This record gives sequence, C-alpha cells and structure tokens, in this order.
Amino acid sequence: MALILNIETATTVCSVSVSDKNEIITFEEVNGGFTHAENLHVFIKEVMQQAGLKFAQLDAVSVSKGPGSYTGLRIGVSAAKGIAYALS
Repeated sequence: MALILNIETATTVCSVSVSDKNEIITFEEVNGGFTHAENLHVFIKEVMQQAGLKFAQLDAVSVSKGPGSYTGLRIGVSAAKGIAYALS
C-alpha cells in the first residue's frame, strides 16, 4: 500500500486526491479560477473522509510543481508542508 495525498494548485484548477499506488481512490476538484485558498483545506478534509483514512496512514504528500501561478503553488506547498510537519 502506498497512500498518497495529491495536491494540484498550480493552475486555475484546485484539485486534491488520494491515491494508492497508481489508482485514485477519491478526489475533489473545481476549476473556478483562483479559489485555492478557499477550497484546498476543505477538499483535503473531504477526500480523507471519503477514503476513510486518517492522516497518519498517509505514506506521502505530493504537490504539483507547475508551471503556474506562484501564489497557487505557495498555497499547495504550504498545505503539504503543514501536513508533513504535523506528521513528523
């Protein structure tokens, strides 16, 4: 099992998914312009609940690297860093 929380915030799409190896278990996304700050943490909470997982069960957190909006990238990386830091 390789559970990964995937975060995409580089473009106008805000997307979060949980995958196990090469299979997406669940995802949430919106292409509503730059609404990452409003949606990202809500999506993270929702996909974790939908997958029936606790954060401690994650093996990794991934973030797209762009190219794209610098602000969007900072939002995604900051969320991933916070999760990783909290989980040691």
